Amino acid sequence: MSSFFITCAQGLAPYVIDELAALGIESTSDATGVRFEGGLKEAYQALLWTRCGSRVLLQLKAGSMKDLDDLHRQLSGFPWSTHMSDQSTFVIQVTTKRAQHIHTQYAAQRVKDAIVDYFDMTTGGRPSVEKTDPDLRFYVHIQDTAYTLYLDLSGEPLHKRGFRTEQGVAPIKENLAAALLYRSKWPEKAKEHQDFIDPLCGAGTILIEAALMARDIAPGLFRRSFGFENWRGHNEHTWGECIKIAKHRAEVGANTYQGKLYGVERNARMIGITKANADRAGVLKNMSFAHQMFEHFKKPADMSEKGLIVTNPPYGERLGEKEELKPTYIALGDWLRAYEGYEAGIITSDVELGKQMGLRARKVNKFYNGALECVYLQFAIEPQYFVDRKAAEERQEKRDHDEIMSEGGIDFFNRLTKNRKKWEKWAKQNHVMCYRTYDSDLPEFNVAIDRYDQSLVIYEYKAPKSIDPEKAAKRLEKIKAIVPIVFSDLKPENIHFKLRERKKGTEQYEKENAQGDFFAVEENGSKFWVNLVNYLDTGLFLDHRNVRKMIQEKAKNTNFLNLFAYTGSASIFAAAGGAKAVTTVDMSKTYLKWAENNFALNGFNGKAYQFIQKDVLEWLTQTAAHIEALPLMKKRDARYDLIFMDPPSFSNSKRMSDVLDIQRDHIRLINDAMTLLTKEGLLIFSTNLRNFKMEPTLFEVYDIQDVSRETLPMDFARDPKIRQCYLIRHKNA
Repeated sequence: MSSFFITCAQGLAPYVIDELAALGIESTSDATGVRFEGGLKEAYQALLWTRCGSRVLLQLKAGSMKDLDDLHRQLSGFPWSTHMSDQSTFVIQVTTKRAQHIHTQYAAQRVKDAIVDYFDMTTGGRPSVEKTDPDLRFYVHIQDTAYTLYLDLSGEPLHKRGFRTEQGVAPIKENLAAALLYRSKWPEKAKEHQDFIDPLCGAGTILIEAALMARDIAPGLFRRSFGFENWRGHNEHTWGECIKIAKHRAEVGANTYQGKLYGVERNARMIGITKANADRAGVLKNMSFAHQMFEHFKKPADMSEKGLIVTNPPYGERLGEKEELKPTYIALGDWLRAYEGYEAGIITSDVELGKQMGLRARKVNKFYNGALECVYLQFAIEPQYFVDRKAAEERQEKRDHDEIMSEGGIDFFNRLTKNRKKWEKWAKQNHVMCYRTYDSDLPEFNVAIDRYDQSLVIYEYKAPKSIDPEKAAKRLEKIKAIVPIVFSDLKPENIHFKLRERKKGTEQYEKENAQGDFFAVEENGSKFWVNLVNYLDTGLFLDHRNVRKMIQEKAKNTNFLNLFAYTGSASIFAAAGGAKAVTTVDMSKTYLKWAENNFALNGFNGKAYQFIQKDVLEWLTQTAAHIEALPLMKKRDARYDLIFMDPPSFSNSKRMSDVLDIQRDHIRLINDAMTLLTKEGLLIFSTNLRNFKMEPTLFEVYDIQDVSRETLPMDFARDPKIRQCYLIRHKNA
């Protein structure tokens, strides 16, 4: 007697146990698969007949180890020649549980070394590793300090039946299709010669699995090869007997099932693939195909009174967005009503899509299509399960509305509605296109909402650890539902949600997934490109609106320098204010190009406008040293009359020679910037570090004026700590 283990996808173990029981094999299951004891005959039967299993593994050895060197020592003494020769090719795969200290690839290397060392000592030969198509596959599972060595008797995964050469765009695996059919008790229905329909059959996976079950055909009968064929323990006679029995059952089954199987598919190519696959599986008999949309397929007059409909319609994660798919599910539900007396099974990843069908499911089961969690909705197509869809939608809308407005939702709705009226009126009076319309007014709804013309950006601040994550997620869902209601005149696709953490240490904001478009907005007569999707920040810091206006007012005839320039908005206002020269410095090539595009948008071009891509700290040091080395008469022309510096609170960019910490480094930055400033010039220094403290000794060296309050826009007044701003001049200027 040997020990065997059948691996299977999550949730399929109970069906594998039933399959083995039908073969007279007792088994038990755990979280990863099914175990049974038996001989080669039982193993061969499992390989031929399990529809839901993935691999059949033979346990070769189990033991405990101190470390990987100890595992190598033990396996070097294992009798590998019982299972393979020194000319065999093989591959090793290692899995672990509660053994995080073990690197699986290194562990596989040590097992490989043990096999090679064994043959080097016994035969002098050397088997080789072949990852693509090896003679034998070995698995080692390590849990804590215990290990188990397995031989894979399957070869390729068992869901690869051997008759399918092509598949559709969004296929379902055969083992999952079989589980759905088991769940709907199709084998029992097939014995009653009930008919079967797949109205969205694609490449026919579910349809063919149903035919194999109905005809009692072993799913492994068509495979070209198994992993055991190059194994020295393989018994050709026992295998031949198992094949003989399977073929006999298939012959009997072909004449037993008298029902019909219908495949409906609008894609002619998919029907061709299904027919070819079914023909290779020997189940084309009893099948009928309709090249049309399922809505147009009429129930044949000779169809059985009872039957089963199982299908795998598209769902949002694969072939389209949920809203686009709702009509398909509505049509599918309407179509099913013509099949009273039948049962149906629909697998989908979204219960809400299933609700569009207008049928009340009798059972709902969880399955996994790959890594995607799905639900299998089982229906009895009878009038008592039909739902008045319109009434149900109205009831659901009311429930959704009540849920949204509960637990503070109505307070958020009222505050946001009030804010919208207030700030829209203010923005119109002050000719402001971009502004903040909500700023964590209600602490439990901790978001900031910025308006950019006909678009919104909602920043959700990550909840502190003291807040229950589920409660925080629930509030976010309320916000996502209420904002489009309050701003119902805006297109839903123009409302963008972003998670914004309050950064610590050396963290900084990173670019998000690249998608979306740029569009132009206007501020005080100047135009800017903004992007609400590609980046966490949009390209225009709204809290700097008054600072930019101040720069414009002070820029006339100045030599202006913008450090840590981002997208160059301050540079635009300096140019608009009549600066004779504008220098824009930033380390990011992306942002500097963005700044150049902003200049082009406003019609500013020429040699007076320079763009420098460089680490600002390094550039400041080099430029300060360069100016100091100039003759006295040239120093004045090389310096700047007006400098704006808005450094990040922290930056650890790989392109920087050092980590920037503005609290630590602001002394150096200000001193270097003041070296570049003319005697009568002005440095505007800004920072968003909330707990920033200006170094007291700097007040002794320079004339420093805190203008944080005066420059804070009215729409940001709720949070005065959002940034600090200082005007810095030379003493006795």
